[in-house]
Amino acid sequence: MRTIAGRYKLAGPIARGGMGTVWQGSDLRLNRPVAVKLICEEELTARKDATRRFYREARITARLRHPGVPVVYDFGSDDDELFMIMEYLDGHMVQDVLAEHTPLPVPWVVLIGAQVCAVLAAAHGAGLIHRDIKPGNLVVCADATVKVIDFGVATSFGPTEFSQITAAGQIPGTARYMAPELLDGAEASRSSDLYTVGCLLYELLTGSRPFASRDLLTEIDRSRREDPPPMRRPDVPRELEELTFRLLAKSPEGRPDDVVRVFEILAPLVRTVPPLPGLVNRDLSTDPVHMYAAAVQRVGT
Repeated sequence: MRTIAGRYKLAGPIARGGMGTVWQGSDLRLNRPVAVKLICEEELTARKDATRRFYREARITARLRHPGVPVVYDFGSDDDELFMIMEYLDGHMVQDVLAEHTPLPVPWVVLIGAQVCAVLAAAHGAGLIHRDIKPGNLVVCADATVKVIDFGVATSFGPTEFSQITAAGQIPGTARYMAPELLDGAEASRSSDLYTVGCLLYELLTGSRPFASRDLLTEIDRSRREDPPPMRRPDVPRELEELTFRLLAKSPEGRPDDVVRVFEILAPLVRTVPPLPGLVNRDLSTDPVHMYAAAVQRVGT
């Protein structure tokens, strides 16, 4: 199997996306598992901005020092390919978890949602909009922590070192999770990120996207004109249901002011989280990560 830059040995592909392939690998120098994201020469040739975008993604991810963002170890080129070496995540994509456990137990929904909001708080604090929060860009690890991945289409607002590289007329992100104002040509904002959190919560709670349709254009049209269907799930707390529908407001003015406020509503709802077979099925009370977090939580209390 190929070795990248004489150091990172590839084992097998993990995922393929619009910007290359992610491989499981190992760092031969430090003897640790890593994830290797590669963009091949054909992709670099087909997209003139691919090199700049990939470099930007590496810098953004590396600068966002947060437990919910994968660590970037290295970046460079090898045999006409760009590579990014990242923390290997021992977990499952939330979209796969949802397919196995639909709908998710409410405690798991708020646990995932609260962690996503914590990551977005860090991103927004750094002047960045993720623009593509969805189950396919979230990983739940074996210790129940959630990692937000793929900052490849993130954009900036306010004073920041990260320039915007989206061409006129482009709408980066995933249309099925996109805020209505973006579909109408408005710029991405913190509020449009909050809309995607609403889409995420709704899908985790119901097993379906708010305006789901097999036809993309129909789904986009529904997101512009229709209210999301009722959840019809009696075990969903009223404050969680109300928050989800507020996040899905057609206008940014109808949504919560910021992601910290959303976190403050979700966090108290994170109570006893039941095991999920095949994902987390062990007692985490003595897990080192949870012990560390429990100690930090006592500061100022």
